[in-house]
Amino acid sequence: MKRHATLLLIALMLATGCKKEDDLSSEEANAMVDHAFTENLVAPLFPLAQALGLGPGRWAVDSATFCLGLDSLVGDTGAFPANGPVTLHLRFLGGCTGAGGRERTGVFILRYDSLESDGRARLAAFSTPDLHAAGFRLRCDATVSPLADGRHRVRVDSSFVWNDGAWSRRYHGNLDHALRSGTVDSIANDDVYDVHEELIGQDRSGTAYTATSGTDLEVATGCAWVRGGTLTFVQSDERERVLDYGSGCNARADLTVADTRFGLIIP
Repeated sequence: MKRHATLLLIALMLATGCKKEDDLSSEEANAMVDHAFTENLVAPLFPLAQALGLGPGRWAVDSATFCLGLDSLVGDTGAFPANGPVTLHLRFLGGCTGAGGRERTGVFILRYDSLESDGRARLAAFSTPDLHAAGFRLRCDATVSPLADGRHRVRVDSSFVWNDGAWSRRYHGNLDHALRSGTVDSIANDDVYDVHEELIGQDRSGTAYTATSGTDLEVATGCAWVRGGTLTFVQSDERERVLDYGSGCNARADLTVADTRFGLIIP
């Protein structure tokens, strides 16, 4: 998959003709490529957890809709939250495509510790110790904090890899989620979030970068890809790079470095 992505980038760079091939190598886009692949797995996890609608009176998961089964539950659901937090160990069901059009396998751990203002259980943390999706493996730990106006800050620390590689490509920082439309506890695939991102990452070569939202990302529980928004990348050379997810539910994104545009197809 790594080779496929690189070849795609080179082909589209040559097609644009904005700069000579020796002026800009595809390696300059590695940070954006690696980040885009990770983003597509990490950014939807909080919206997915919210869409489950878990909390008082409803601690069971709709496995047919979300492709999740319950391995174990720790805590007193009957007296929640008076008797402490509740932790669910869920497992994505292999061979099953969820409401958002994405197939995943692996464990999804959710911890709830209090109530939201509307009486729902408040998600305090989640993790994926070894999530498989779209030819990648992902390790992700996140804590969730409420912000003003119903927004939530997801502080994430993750690493990912192609299935046949060593763990690498770390990415950590804040993803601030604001529900744009839909409801979080009724129809499974109608929720749309604006996500503002401020992250520090490391690409496949160990090169550090920052990624900050130019326009907020659009993440929908009914789509397998990020639907829109832009990210600005800065590395040690201070050469600005931009990742544009375009608009609509599709796998295409555009990468721009020094006025040269690359195309990227996200698995």
